[in-house]
Amino acid sequence: MVMKKISTIIVMFLVTAAVVFAAGCAEEQESAENETPADAEQVSSVTPETPGITDETVTNGDTTQGDQTIETGQIITEAENGKSIRIKNGEIFILQLRENPSTGYSWELNVSEGLDILSDGYTQDQAPEGQVGVPGTHSWTIEAVSQGSQQVNGIYKRPWENMTGTEENFTLTVEVV
Repeated sequence: MVMKKISTIIVMFLVTAAVVFAAGCAEEQESAENETPADAEQVSSVTPETPGITDETVTNGDTTQGDQTIETGQIITEAENGKSIRIKNGEIFILQLRENPSTGYSWELNVSEGLDILSDGYTQDQAPEGQVGVPGTHSWTIEAVSQGSQQVNGIYKRPWENMTGTEENFTLTVEVV
């Protein structure tokens, strides 16, 4: 009698497990909206035409009261974090910051009213065969539209997480003359 009850319980458990398993396998898989179809044509990245922009190296200028001033250069990177640049009204510069959105982290960039973001894009580094989640570079093309002291502030965080105070920050002062 006891053996029959145990057998019945085992059979009921196996039937329930089979039904749950079959329901999970039969469910239609949802595709991600931002997922590239496997048969889609792969397009290589293109550098946009930016008249007047060169690959000049940013050079250190005079130091004033502990703040380092950078003479105008067209490409700004993490190396210029906390520094200042001086540009003419109407000139543009490109800000490039390393980023790995596959981890959920991305740069949230804010600029003062005297600066306009003309373009905003991300370029992933070349990934080794079969590897995913490689980092890349986030680039913003920014134009000075008003004279005076302007600010570029960025924070590297996951957009859905609350601020903790330990996030990586980027700050650039832009003196527009």
